[in-house]
Amino acid sequence: MTKPAKKFLNKPDEAVEEMVQGAILYERSLTRIADLHVLARADYPSKQNSNVAIISGGGSGHEPAHAGFVGEGMLTAAVLGGVFASPSASAVLSAILAVAGKPGCLLIVKNYTGDRLNFGIALEKAKAAGIPCEMVIVSDDCALEEKGVTGRRGIAGTIFVHKAAGAAASAGKPLSEVAGAARAAAAAIGSMGIAMTPCNLPGATPSDRLSGYEIEVGMGIHGEPGAHTQECVACDDMVETMLAAILDKPGYLKVAKGTEVGVLVNNLGAASTMEMTVVARAAIANLEKRGLKPTRMLVGPYCTSLDMLGVSLSLIALDGPLTAALDAPTAAPAWGKLHNISGAPNPAGPMPSMPAESIVKGNGSKDDKIAAMIAAGTKALAAKEPELTDWDKIAGDGDCGYTMKRGAEKVLADLPSYSTGDGFALLHALADSVSASMGGTSGALLEIALRAAAGAYKEGKGWAGSLAAGVDAMMFYGNGQPGMRTMLDALIPMKEAALAGGDAKAAAAAATKGAESTKTMLALAGRANYVNEEAYKGVPDPGAMAVAFFFTGLADAA
Repeated sequence: MTKPAKKFLNKPDEAVEEMVQGAILYERSLTRIADLHVLARADYPSKQNSNVAIISGGGSGHEPAHAGFVGEGMLTAAVLGGVFASPSASAVLSAILAVAGKPGCLLIVKNYTGDRLNFGIALEKAKAAGIPCEMVIVSDDCALEEKGVTGRRGIAGTIFVHKAAGAAASAGKPLSEVAGAARAAAAAIGSMGIAMTPCNLPGATPSDRLSGYEIEVGMGIHGEPGAHTQECVACDDMVETMLAAILDKPGYLKVAKGTEVGVLVNNLGAASTMEMTVVARAAIANLEKRGLKPTRMLVGPYCTSLDMLGVSLSLIALDGPLTAALDAPTAAPAWGKLHNISGAPNPAGPMPSMPAESIVKGNGSKDDKIAAMIAAGTKALAAKEPELTDWDKIAGDGDCGYTMKRGAEKVLADLPSYSTGDGFALLHALADSVSASMGGTSGALLEIALRAAAGAYKEGKGWAGSLAAGVDAMMFYGNGQPGMRTMLDALIPMKEAALAGGDAKAAAAAATKGAESTKTMLALAGRANYVNEEAYKGVPDPGAMAVAFFFTGLADAA
């Protein structure tokens, strides 16, 4: 029997109730209406007779919509249905009766049949009870061609409508003007999304609807089919697809060149912050290329679809009143930061540089033998990249071979510029090449060792003493010890052989023997420390083997 998708939930049918309970436990600006799935501003009684109440809602599973937008300057209350299910008309009516007073109530509804009907029933009952009510329906989805009576779906752009209406209500405007502000915002919005995975409902088995490298263009926020599926492409191309659907389709959002626009980069649930930021970059560049002026931007989860891996873009064509509405203050916890992106971004600061007196300059002297040894060592190391990579895939994160190869190739490329006859300058130059090319823990450790070795060489400790000083510095800064299955298990035996008077071949042999010994060691440092020891039993530490490969190649040319 297939098990349901993994969730941080208890019983699926209690998820919405427990979510409501959790919300009022930690978000003390909210209160619950009776035992309903209705969350309202805790201060709503003080506003009933002075401000228009704004209510929105819909199915759960889109968090932070809608309860996250309850607060001064946005919604007065949110009515939560079951997961992807419209709330009942009685729940909506209860919300109206609880929070609306003489100024009346505006209902903001996403264009789904169930929401229209249930909010509509509640509105008519409220009006019959003497409460002034209006409804604004949001249909901002640009994914599908309009056909029949259902119209376009309401999705993440609804958040802009909440903000426009909330700003008007907070300013004390009458119901007609609050509704007018909401309608103006709704008419100026277009949205489009792309999903890489569908969402998984609580208690349901995981969906395999999108297989392999497929994405779905225009998938709905309930997992409904979109416009089409296709192979995944680069982010810039996906952003172009979304913006073209919003701006280029006849009958959708028409925005003249030079118009200021607000942009919502909405996380549909599972996109990483890195991906969201790259999408934001692409959206700004694309809009500017089209001759538009993006001046306001929201980035984050605003209207999600449970755990869907996807992103949607919403645009709002701005004028003075709409810009002022977006900029107006709000206490809604999920509004986040509205970024003012008018004008050029901050210029990059100048590249910092070391004081001139601290820059190590070689004397230009050359030692062809040393140069040949370094060249041989780097070539030997670079040639072993496949083996190092394979070992590191088992016992680490798989990047050791590539990292070492980058460092070796950089040293080889820079070698003609080194003062190979000046040991102090040579060691610093090697450290500079490593610093510029390797990165990561191994790059940092090798740079530390080389710079410490340079200092020892300057003090007259010779090559063996300098090697010892470098290894000791690596142990100190990296907090490593012999027997931990690291580079040190090759370097320490090599240091001891050199200090005992051994030549390059003897030192290299000691490094190789030490590196081979890591096959039976338990990892107590590095990424392998997180891997089950059974997985890497009999596999040498790739960092230690990299040391052995380099110094063996170097010694062979001695």
